[in-house]
Amino acid sequence: MSDWVELMTGLIGEVTVVQSWLNANGIPTFVRDADPYTGNKTLLVPSSKLAQARHLLRLLATAPHDGGEEQTTSDEVMGDE
Repeated sequence: MSDWVELMTGLIGEVTVVQSWLNANGIPTFVRDADPYTGNKTLLVPSSKLAQARHLLRLLATAPHDGGEEQTTSDEVMGDE
């Protein structure tokens, strides 16, 4: 049985995104219960997968993104008047 080690601690939304990304890439994860004072959760991975998990986390953190909002021009917002 593998030892589990801490990869990150963060808000539930942050931990959920990283957990999904790691699981999709074949890395098992475990999430500890939230801290009752901060609401933060801790994401754990097997120690044998820590280096791979850190690499994937770096890729996720540096991936280009547009904020999830569709870009529009002022003409599209106002209509073609």
